[in-house]
Amino acid sequence: MITTITMAVSNGMGLFKPLYWLFGKCMEGLLMLFNDQYFLALIVFTIVTRLILFPLNLKQQKTMAKTSRLQPKIQKIQKKYANSNDPRDRQKMQEEMQELYNREGHNPMNMGCGPMLFQMVFLMGIIGIIYYPIQYIIGVDIASNSDAIFKALNKVHEIKGNYFQIEILQNFDIYKDVLASKFPELFTEAKLNAIADYKAHMFIGNLDMTQIPNFKNWKDPIIIIPILCLVTSFGSTLLSQQIQKKQNPAAAAQGQQMMIMMLMMPFFSFYISFKVSAAVGFYWIISNLVATAQQVFMAKFFPPKRNVARQMIEATIERRSREESIKKTK
Repeated sequence: MITTITMAVSNGMGLFKPLYWLFGKCMEGLLMLFNDQYFLALIVFTIVTRLILFPLNLKQQKTMAKTSRLQPKIQKIQKKYANSNDPRDRQKMQEEMQELYNREGHNPMNMGCGPMLFQMVFLMGIIGIIYYPIQYIIGVDIASNSDAIFKALNKVHEIKGNYFQIEILQNFDIYKDVLASKFPELFTEAKLNAIADYKAHMFIGNLDMTQIPNFKNWKDPIIIIPILCLVTSFGSTLLSQQIQKKQNPAAAAQGQQMMIMMLMMPFFSFYISFKVSAAVGFYWIISNLVATAQQVFMAKFFPPKRNVARQMIEATIERRSREESIKKTK
């Protein structure tokens, strides 16, 4: 999946350009607000995106609470036809299940993949502006002259990867004179100063966040980024699984599968963090921390038991309302 994402970013796929432009403008505004403090702007951006996702996460939790409340009735129907291999009985079971869902106003397919989908969109946008900052944040139209710029810079210093805007930042002192002389209409003095200032703020201490961590060079301090990705992802995933089990006790029967997924996803993030710029890893770390805080908040103020109780009250009120409506029509 990450290979597809990074290929899309490196190819500058037209489908995602409006997304990059939008995210770039948001980051540009935040950089102006926070005096070019890139990582402070990125932290605020991450928090805002998580707040946008909060209503979807809350809806997902309520849906899971409703599923948990219906589990005894679902299991009763399943048990009724458990020993039958007759296709007609299986059909009856499906009909009774659907009748239950209709009566309770519940859609089992609406378990809420929305938050994950939006997270992927945000991730795509973040990766785009991290790899195309000169285009979408600083506002230099490199895309229309990318081939000529690439060839000119490659003669001065070999460009190794697909993300040559990142390499411009990494080797800006080498490239800036060529950019100014060959493309003066694009790289004006103001734009060159903006790029230099942007590069200067892409450090956390001595860590150059434009670099891609290398597992082989484990003594490099930048290795802390993948490690923190692993730790924060594991903590967030573990907490999420614990909350999910409380919301849906039936999930305990799938504990082994959940444990495998719980272990796979953090290590998958750890692996990916060696394939992308450290700035992307930093975004994931902040995103994991914010997600953990959000889960704690939801567990405290929107606990599963309260959700189940609320669902029961709402279901009772809705059922009585329907009964009253039926009586009035008779």
